[in-house]
Amino acid sequence: MFIAFSIPAHAQDEEADNESKYGETPEQRQACMEALTIYRGFRDQDNIHEAYIHWQTACKVCPPDASERVYSDGAKFLKSAIKEANKLKNTEKMKVLIDSLFLVYDTRLVHFSNIPKNPDNGCAIKGLMAADMYALQKKTRLKEAHDLYKVSVDCLKEKSLAGVLSGYYIAMYDLFKASEGEEKKFYQEALLTEYLSVQEYAETALKTATKESAIENYAKAKNNIDEIFILISNCEEMVPVLENKLKANPNDFELKKKVLRLLNKKDCSENAIYLSVAEAVHASEPSSPSAYAIGQGYAKKNELGKSLKYFEEAFDLCGDCSDKENYALKAGQVASALKMTSKARSYANKVLEINGGSGEAYLLIGDVIASSSAQCEDGKLGARSVYWLAADYYAKAKRADPSVADKADRKIASAASQFPSREDLFQYGIKEGDSFTTCFGESTIVRERK
Repeated sequence: MFIAFSIPAHAQDEEADNESKYGETPEQRQACMEALTIYRGFRDQDNIHEAYIHWQTACKVCPPDASERVYSDGAKFLKSAIKEANKLKNTEKMKVLIDSLFLVYDTRLVHFSNIPKNPDNGCAIKGLMAADMYALQKKTRLKEAHDLYKVSVDCLKEKSLAGVLSGYYIAMYDLFKASEGEEKKFYQEALLTEYLSVQEYAETALKTATKESAIENYAKAKNNIDEIFILISNCEEMVPVLENKLKANPNDFELKKKVLRLLNKKDCSENAIYLSVAEAVHASEPSSPSAYAIGQGYAKKNELGKSLKYFEEAFDLCGDCSDKENYALKAGQVASALKMTSKARSYANKVLEINGGSGEAYLLIGDVIASSSAQCEDGKLGARSVYWLAADYYAKAKRADPSVADKADRKIASAASQFPSREDLFQYGIKEGDSFTTCFGESTIVRERK
């Protein structure tokens, strides 16, 4: 069963006009092309068993650089045979087949790593090889699989297959779990700093994918990567690791950007390095993430005026970035805390333009309205009427987003405590259930304080 020979391949079944690649003599060329035709016929009928038998003949009679497709087909046939051997618990046969599979990969790398139409083909082959090595020989070749994954991902970036991106990060996590001491610390650092790059590649690939299967695969890869990142990161453990990394590389600007994004990702803004890293990154390369980070830093220090300035800058620099909703919400919340009601409501509306189901935006509008009673000029009742409208927006928040229900209920209860009494309503000639237009020009329903 061991395939002790060179094997051919190509990405398409249509062969090039240059027949010499199929052999040095007419007899060899004819034998090679006949063997290719026969095994491919069975392959196309999904008869893997027969295809595999005749594929071995093609491997024997064809030159090693005849066709790259033979290599990818061979990997498919061999993995099918490995699966069958595993079912039969034939470990000796499995070992021979696995050795043959990696000989296929090694030979393919020799002859097809750099082809005219795809100079990075070797990177893609190594990614596929790493995936099979991880699946079949994880116990004995985990480090080797990880290193192959890394070469492939570093080379192809967002062009990497979804399984290669997630496989690389999963293999790194397995090495982290299996290691101790300094080696464990090394992989912990790698998991933290590599997360952003790998996730960014998956996100880019997901945005540009057109086939439904690719979209599904990249979405799964993103989720797998995120799940591992959540397992290995919390602020208490993450910040010291990142701090040491920064001390060892004080002039590495790209590292600072990665650290800042990680700190934002986990909301680790209450530490000594956060604001200094954010300001260093923003000074050299102003961006929405760095502006947001500085805004967060000043908000934690209760310097809300400075905080608002940077949250607004984050929103303005964002364009159509994925975090625009969050930037607008933060700017609105800080503006509300500063009693800048008009600006706060404006940002809440910007959030709703992006996401009409934002419960937080409706809560913010409710807060703005509830804090504006002094601005109404309808006398005692007018000042209290705003709480009806605030309660309406809090109720909208619950309907739009059940996750804010508890927060909304507390705010509704607080607003209800400010409703006019029955005597107040009687004095103004209105009763519960009547329609009422508030000083904001919005209609609401009259309610009495219970």
